[in-house]
Amino acid sequence: MSPTVPGPTGAAAHARALYDRPDTHLGAPAALVATYPPGCGRAARREALRPVYEAVAAELGEPTLYGGSAAGPSVRWHTGSHVVLLAGGPQGATLSVHTASDLHGREYTTVESGSVGWRPEKPHGFDALPYLWLLHRGQERSWPGFRWDGHHTAASWEHLESSLELLLDSWMEQLPLQVPGDWASFVVGCSRDWPRHLRVAYVQDPGHLSLMVDHRTTAEEPGWEDTMRERGWQVLDKGWWRAEFADTDPAAARSAARLLVADVRARGSVCPDELVAWELTVNDRGRLWLPGIGMPVN
Repeated sequence: MSPTVPGPTGAAAHARALYDRPDTHLGAPAALVATYPPGCGRAARREALRPVYEAVAAELGEPTLYGGSAAGPSVRWHTGSHVVLLAGGPQGATLSVHTASDLHGREYTTVESGSVGWRPEKPHGFDALPYLWLLHRGQERSWPGFRWDGHHTAASWEHLESSLELLLDSWMEQLPLQVPGDWASFVVGCSRDWPRHLRVAYVQDPGHLSLMVDHRTTAEEPGWEDTMRERGWQVLDKGWWRAEFADTDPAAARSAARLLVADVRARGSVCPDELVAWELTVNDRGRLWLPGIGMPVN
């Protein structure tokens, strides 16, 4: 059973001890530093973690790597030889320390195990990835060794919907906490409808997922507006169709993922391998990786 560290002040003190004396704590169970109310949504989990995260960041400084998994945060402070990890779990968030090479080795094994994305009749496995997204805001020479951007392509459209839903849910839960005010986005293209592209973004203010697709060169066949609206697009603005989903809506990520998949399939794509994502960014600052995106990344 994980020990519990009470309150933000206790969490900050524990994080400092892990950072300054890692060898003393190696192998110890991860300490529970924030608990989530049973059955709560992303906003409640985020606010339960906020005072703890802010206290730990104030104590240790800016993380080496921001990030999130399907279970919550995956935030790292590197000392060189060791990593202090703030991670999400079923009960809440935990703090632990690891030898950097051991942690990276375990994560490498998880990612390379063949349990993610290979067979459409099996569980997709994206929820087991150590992180769905990583953001590094230091210099390029200190980028992490293992990134796996677009490493696993979803084996079916259903798997792609699930992977995108997990990723976008993680953004909405974690970005306002880790990088307040910053937007995040990526662009998706499909080989059978090149060069038209679709842009996905999460904007913290006013708080919504936004999808846009280029329609400026599309032939206007009879009923095309009705077709686009039936697909899920909401507004046509200067040649771009747009749809927005408020982050207060528990189904926002699912709705956005379904619209993206419906749109690329309607344009002729037959499998997620035919898609490609590029221009991955958070506020055009630092480097963003999306191992959980479920499609190839350029």
